[in-house]
Amino acid sequence: MEYVEKLVAWVLKLWHSLFSGPLGMDASTAWVISLIMLVVTIRGFLFPLAYRQYASGRHLANMRPSLRRLNEEFKGRKSPEERKERLARERELRKNSDYKVVDGCLPALIQIPLILGLYQLLLRIARPAEGVDATHHSFGPLTPEDISLFLDAHAFNIPISSYPAMKPEMLADLGTTHDAVLKLALPLALCAAVFTTANWAYTLKRNLQVVDHASTAARGFVKLMWPLGPVLFFFPIVFGLFGPAPIAILIYWVCNNLWTTLQTYVIQRTLDKRVPYTSEFREHHAEQKHLYLTRKREKKAGKRGSRKGE
Repeated sequence: MEYVEKLVAWVLKLWHSLFSGPLGMDASTAWVISLIMLVVTIRGFLFPLAYRQYASGRHLANMRPSLRRLNEEFKGRKSPEERKERLARERELRKNSDYKVVDGCLPALIQIPLILGLYQLLLRIARPAEGVDATHHSFGPLTPEDISLFLDAHAFNIPISSYPAMKPEMLADLGTTHDAVLKLALPLALCAAVFTTANWAYTLKRNLQVVDHASTAARGFVKLMWPLGPVLFFFPIVFGLFGPAPIAILIYWVCNNLWTTLQTYVIQRTLDKRVPYTSEFREHHAEQKHLYLTRKREKKAGKRGSRKGE
């Protein structure tokens, strides 16, 4: 993960050098703008991979009726030759449907380390292990002077290395107070919470429209998403106001969560035009939903009947 952090540090350093050098910004403003541009750069680089991941889900959903027919055709046929034929038919189906397994897995394997590296880097330089007032250690391209300037940077006259839960004497050393930091941290934490929850709600809505009702795992995944909503909303607020979350981290959260929300909406709306759900899939989905709800009602009716019989 350290290699990823150093890669992200190079991007941050380049943006800061641009803003504080040729563009003539003061070091404090340059660091704040560099934080925002760091998120834009990393997430912009990952955008094509995210698009492929979402598109992969569309192709797989449209394949679902054909896969079901294939499974029914080979149901109970388990000889080596028949298994080989089934796999060959499935590969041909994926090829014709423009579906690649790697598109659903590879993007996440690349995105997650980079996003975590971005977060870890900001945490490393906003909360240095040697302390805010100590002599700082260089990290990758970031020199001790760079880290000192970062820690001295302000956003709306509030040090970006400060946080509401910081001890009063430490806040005093930074030239600020708990109330002053809270006035900036609270709206940032609320924005991060709102953007995260908005993305959750939109994703849940889309998943409910295409969930595979014939799959217990798929139904279970959707059920697990429901309790995530309150957690996603309150976590940025609780951690941002009561945990060691510097203003720099909150700025990152706001920008990153806003990007995620807009990206999800833009990709889904684009795919609605470029890779729409087929009529065959919609009919299959409606049929599977009807069968699932029918079984569910029958199961409940059977339980009520057994209780009355007792």
